[in-house]
Amino acid sequence: MKKTCLNINATHGGFSLIEIMISAFILALGLLGLAGMQSTAVKSTIEIQQRSLANSLITDITERMQLNRLWLSGAGNSYSIDSLTDANLSIPNCIGSGGVFVNCSGEDIKNNDLYEWKQKFTGAEVNASTNGENGLVEADACIAVSPASGSDGELVQIVISWFSTVKSKDAAANAGATDLTNTCGTANAHRRQLSVETYISKSS
Repeated sequence: MKKTCLNINATHGGFSLIEIMISAFILALGLLGLAGMQSTAVKSTIEIQQRSLANSLITDITERMQLNRLWLSGAGNSYSIDSLTDANLSIPNCIGSGGVFVNCSGEDIKNNDLYEWKQKFTGAEVNASTNGENGLVEADACIAVSPASGSDGELVQIVISWFSTVKSKDAAANAGATDLTNTCGTANAHRRQLSVETYISKSS
């Protein structure tokens, strides 16, 4: 009997266990990187929103001071405030429930301006309807006023401080001990600030 030998080369396909583990490891690294990028993007968005709100609040109180400049023309009259958060503010009696002003003085207007500014500052009006936090986080605001040399107006410095979720250098780290930027808000590596100096004319 004649025997015939066949030489069969079998080719095996598929993944080995090590290849599967390496692929899973690479996928896990990619997912971790994606999660980190998303977390950074969320933090950056919050930072931008907080700074945008701070800028809007400074514009708001500056415009209010300009509109009340007739009262500001009086000696000793100003919007100076050491801490908006600690200030005990309320709606003046000359303002009715419908928000109608009746024989309000310039000081009444100032008190109402600061009261309404604080409501916006803390997001109180929005929070009342949504039960959420919509103001600046752990924030404070301070206003300092000084005479403007060679004019009848005033130089006004407005500082808003708030808490950032991103730890970094204190925004007022290089400020002097008595500077408004240093005294406004709680000093720590999470403090962020927006400081603006503007001129308020007392002329009508």
